[in-house]
Amino acid sequence: MAKTGNPAERAAQGGMCQSPAADRFDPDCLHRWLVAHLLCAPAQLIWIHALPGSGAGRLMRAFAGGQKVATVWPSAGPVDLPPAHSPLRVGEATGILRARPGQIADLDLLRRDGRVVEIGNRDLFLRVEQDPHFEQSGGWPALSRHFAGAPGDEAGAVALLRDLLAPLPGAVRAVLRRLARAPAGLEDAGQGPETRAVLAWLDPLAEPRGGHWLVRTATLRRLLAAALAGWPDMPAEGGGAAETVLAALAMSGPGAALAQLRAEGGLFFLHLHGPEAAERVLAGLGDGARLDPDLVGLAFLAAAKAGHVERAAHLLAEAGPPGLIDLSRPLSGPPVAPQLGFCRIMLAIYRSDTVRQHILSEASALLGAVAPDQLLLRGGIYNAVLELQIRAGAHCEAAEMAARALAHYEQAGAPYLSFYIHVHRAVIVLRDGRPGEAAPHLDRAAAALAELRFDVPQDRRFLELLRAVADYETGDPGPMARFAEQQARDFAFGEIWPSIAAMALAYGAEALMQLRGLEAATGYLERWRVQVWRTRRFQILIEQREVALLQGAGRWREARLRLEGMAMRIGRLWMDSSGENLADLRALEDLRQAMIWMRQQVYEQPRHPALMARLAALRDNPALSTRDRLCLEIWTAFAARRTGALATAKATIAELLEASARRRHWAPALEERGFLMPLVEDRRLGGAAAWRVRVPEAVRCGAVPVAPSGEFSGQEWRCLLLLAEGCPNKEIARQLRVSLPTVKFHLRNLYTRLGVGGRQAAVAEARRRGHLPK
Repeated sequence: MAKTGNPAERAAQGGMCQSPAADRFDPDCLHRWLVAHLLCAPAQLIWIHALPGSGAGRLMRAFAGGQKVATVWPSAGPVDLPPAHSPLRVGEATGILRARPGQIADLDLLRRDGRVVEIGNRDLFLRVEQDPHFEQSGGWPALSRHFAGAPGDEAGAVALLRDLLAPLPGAVRAVLRRLARAPAGLEDAGQGPETRAVLAWLDPLAEPRGGHWLVRTATLRRLLAAALAGWPDMPAEGGGAAETVLAALAMSGPGAALAQLRAEGGLFFLHLHGPEAAERVLAGLGDGARLDPDLVGLAFLAAAKAGHVERAAHLLAEAGPPGLIDLSRPLSGPPVAPQLGFCRIMLAIYRSDTVRQHILSEASALLGAVAPDQLLLRGGIYNAVLELQIRAGAHCEAAEMAARALAHYEQAGAPYLSFYIHVHRAVIVLRDGRPGEAAPHLDRAAAALAELRFDVPQDRRFLELLRAVADYETGDPGPMARFAEQQARDFAFGEIWPSIAAMALAYGAEALMQLRGLEAATGYLERWRVQVWRTRRFQILIEQREVALLQGAGRWREARLRLEGMAMRIGRLWMDSSGENLADLRALEDLRQAMIWMRQQVYEQPRHPALMARLAALRDNPALSTRDRLCLEIWTAFAARRTGALATAKATIAELLEASARRRHWAPALEERGFLMPLVEDRRLGGAAAWRVRVPEAVRCGAVPVAPSGEFSGQEWRCLLLLAEGCPNKEIARQLRVSLPTVKFHLRNLYTRLGVGGRQAAVAEARRRGHLPK
């Protein structure tokens, strides 16, 4: 008897197996139909060869009740027979057998003579219209029953899958895991005969579509990936994928190896299988196949992740058209491969270039050219744009990109890439002045890393860094200082995204400044400076941070000299004539430079008639972060107090303290405590007891000098700081913009208040009292 079609289809067409629910299929009816019709078959053997959980056992039990059936149960059951065991021979009696092809003697002869009816996965799996839980189960009967009894119980489904997969040979599980880890499927042309035979047997769990084999539904693929993670008798994650690619290379050449590479993630192979597996694949394929866009992309990402950005750019330039790595102008000419276009966008990130509109436009066009089912590449593009938008301060747009990227990565089953989205989401809320909201994102990032089967120590350090940043932003610099002292140096030649690098640099230096003093903070910055893999833009960030540290330490003269010596567009003359132009700055380095100059001018010229207008214009800049705005509020209150606008100063400080407490965002107050604490303690503003919100102790104390309230006048305090820098009277007069007799008047008052008779004694006494760092 020859098989004449899917028994389930024949059952449905015959109208014999419909349940009372018109559009719902009842698997029990299929079993009754099969028993009723196959008992009459002239075939000698009914052979069931299907996945566990497909209903084969129930079918055999149903046959066992038939009077004309001699049921033959193989002694090994679903487990492979030992090599020494003889294949089972089918006698004259009609029988039903559940076995593998190698367990049946003369199977080809039985097939040729039409003496066998074969029942496989395609006969027993349910169709979409028959299974109300088809997306979760893929029509697998056991899973369908599970979700019918416990809708949404994916954890139970994963446990059930592990039980169902346990009896299968390791080779079958290996193919299933490859399928589960390949969102775009396994390319049929790149598979060997054994793998193709397994895939054909798995059908319809694995379906052929457009030259690729794919798991029947996306949800089932994700559940399979979870069930097969860390299986004891399978190769370690990543190693197996690398060996599969290299085996294809050895057996069939570069074409088959590249096809297998694409099936294992293509240019995202590293993020799916780990750095070591990527290194083995790149070494094995060598330079002969380097024009393949997926291999070029993999080599590019591997080099960039290792910190060798210019090496990555060189690889991209060799593979693409002229101008591919010239980020200063739009890409012209024929469209490049999407993988190369993606790498161009990534190069803009790794080079830490200014965000250019044409790069964002190219990313948008690239999304239009990438098919919807290319989940990893589409997610990667969203991820790249996300980083650029964070850098530009476009946090709302960045949050939208994060949601889109995460949806693609989760659908693709790529936890390592999902990790980066959770990290970026934490960066967004930190930059937006909401440090209390960072913890859930960081917890999800940690959970994503826990799913990996390869080690990523660098990324675990990212998590520690961001948790320390969150603590710092809430006003506790301790964890950040410890991280800067113990672990920040490990970022030296590893991948660290610019937005995260900027956090490690800025917050590490500020935390050390607050707890250890200026020398420790500047030494930390020097370790970053010597890294030649950093861009000029990053070197500017280091210079700006050094100036900010000098300002925080009260070394204002030295800070101004450093500012005036920086080759930047924003200088003293620009600031003096800036006016409303401060509201139009967009480049991150320009904004940072303007903020540092504004801080300097607030200290040196708090009564300047144009200062309040400049502060207001800069506060109107939409590209500023929340923490920058809080700093501006402190400076505004300081300038208002010095010009006698006591009501404005008091209202500004009260609003600032309440906003900081509400957001648990005390880092700006910590960094600007030199301006803030004299205001909080000023008796003319009501004194420390006048505020509804108490300033945390970590903000009140630290290594940064603060003018003692009521002990010195503003000019006396500035004279003391300039004395500590070793300035003679003429230099003090120039810095204060006063005459020499006025300087001498302030110094006499200063000596009297400190109870000393000279310059050196004044500095020593101020240090003894804690007014200056020791």
